[in-house]
Amino acid sequence: MLPRPLRNGHVEAALLEVVGEVLPAARREPRAVDQDHRDPAVLGGHVVPSISIAPTLRISAISFEAVSDRPTIRQVAERAGVSIATASRALNDRGDVSAETRERVRKAATSLAYSVDRSARALVTQQTRLVATVVGDNAGHRDLSLIFFGKVLAALSHRLAQSSYDAVLLQPLDVDPHQRFDAAVLIGVDDDDALVAELAGRDVPLVGVDVRCSGDRSAYVGSDHAEGVRLALAHLYALGHRRIAHVAGAPNTLAGSERLAAFRGETDRLGLDLPDEYVRRGDFSSASGYREACALLALRERPTAIVAASDLMALAALQAIREVGLEPGRDVAVVGFDDLEAAALAYPPLTTIRQDRRELGTLAATRAIELIEHPEGTARTTVLPVELVVRASSAVR
Repeated sequence: MLPRPLRNGHVEAALLEVVGEVLPAARREPRAVDQDHRDPAVLGGHVVPSISIAPTLRISAISFEAVSDRPTIRQVAERAGVSIATASRALNDRGDVSAETRERVRKAATSLAYSVDRSARALVTQQTRLVATVVGDNAGHRDLSLIFFGKVLAALSHRLAQSSYDAVLLQPLDVDPHQRFDAAVLIGVDDDDALVAELAGRDVPLVGVDVRCSGDRSAYVGSDHAEGVRLALAHLYALGHRRIAHVAGAPNTLAGSERLAAFRGETDRLGLDLPDEYVRRGDFSSASGYREACALLALRERPTAIVAASDLMALAALQAIREVGLEPGRDVAVVGFDDLEAAALAYPPLTTIRQDRRELGTLAATRAIELIEHPEGTARTTVLPVELVVRASSAVR
């Protein structure tokens, strides 16, 4: 795509807009008479300013026609009473501008409805200011990913915007090998998915939310799944439950596998019997939760408590319990995992493990920004604590 023609007198301003500093003046030729000390080029009898932006690259304005009324960085600088370079540094959050000046420049930009030309910025800085947010469906239900990760995505987008980045929501199959972005956040994707290797091969910084990405330019953000299961079992054990079953999540997901492993380990530590039929294979969905809860309730010696690997499965279990004439909480206790908004509204309200979904999104964005702006930094792993929220679905026996 050809660059936008630049208005005469605004060429330097346009470049300053995206690099945020005064560019070195081109070498003055003996014939040069222009006041800005730029080499002249002649085109159709008109003097055309030519600006050097790198030792081997020169860009010349080839048209002086105004193509739009888009406000320029020069106008912002004039309104704020500062130089063009200072205005650019203020708008690009450079650290060498005082807070007072930065605020004055931002107000001037707002009053002019000014925004940075992203195409020009990408051309000069080789950064798109875009972060791909890839949401897969490795649990088999994309809608479930969006139900849980909706708050994560909102927080992620908000944090990126604070640093002038945009989130681009994609499905794994939508990721174009030729599409450029500065980093990628992966959600609902298997660790060994070919997409992870493909992005790493392109040297794209990767942040996995419950996805472990290999490579130096990667980071991991997730919840403490094992501790959440331990909290649930400790709570039920303290209430006197000894026959406790588990409806597991999709085994190919990190959350599903870690919660199942923690359940087996903790029941063994507590000295609880764990018959094979007490561990049911779900996939985080309501349908699987209902199906497996019905199977547990049909056992000759049914469990007195169920720990489900997601709130959606736990909520479905409440329905299954009522349908066989039992009372959830009194006859069979249920504990979920996630603390979705629906958990507190259920009947009875659902005891669950709360994940801080807002913090997951904020941290994922922060790690992406760190990997972009500090490429020599080391890979980081952040595991967020979880919290037991006790409600009526695990009433005192």
